[in-house]
Amino acid sequence: MTFFRDSNYIFIYRDHYSEFLALPYDEFDIMLKDINELKLENIGEAYEIEHLSADTFTSPSFPVNGIIHGPNLRFMVPLVCQRAGKPNSKVINIWFLIGTGSPFTCLTVKSLELFFGAGNVKERNFYSFAIQDQDSSIECQVSKVGTHFEHVNILGVDAMRSLRLSAIGDINWNTGSFCLSRQ
Repeated sequence: MTFFRDSNYIFIYRDHYSEFLALPYDEFDIMLKDINELKLENIGEAYEIEHLSADTFTSPSFPVNGIIHGPNLRFMVPLVCQRAGKPNSKVINIWFLIGTGSPFTCLTVKSLELFFGAGNVKERNFYSFAIQDQDSSIECQVSKVGTHFEHVNILGVDAMRSLRLSAIGDINWNTGSFCLSRQ
């Protein structure tokens, strides 16, 4: 990892990402006090797509329907996840918050432990996942323990760019739904 200083910003160059990040993950936080693991389970039950349940990849992988949840109007979407490059590993449905303000895609410790086992998740590690498209490989951070988003899976703009997703479309405010699709 190489650091560059430009004016008042420090940029981190990541060889495996080949890009500049204006904010290191260590300094990243997002205020999400209204979403937690129990809320993700409740959302999954209400919409009949259980959070952290077994599933399979579909073709085509997009579009995917999501919901606009709660008084804070959180854009939530269930996405199928599997360890990248491991076609025989578990395939799990995970509810994500679409975080257009987050440059990072994050998975909770609870979500990661389904794939790696209890106690085998290291907070500062990256974990590569196929998200909704079995041929994709998205580098995921661990949702930082002790922060305002430790119990939230975030689909960041890094994954949205990698998956070539369009902006959130087909918003229906009457039904509280939207569609996430590819460009």
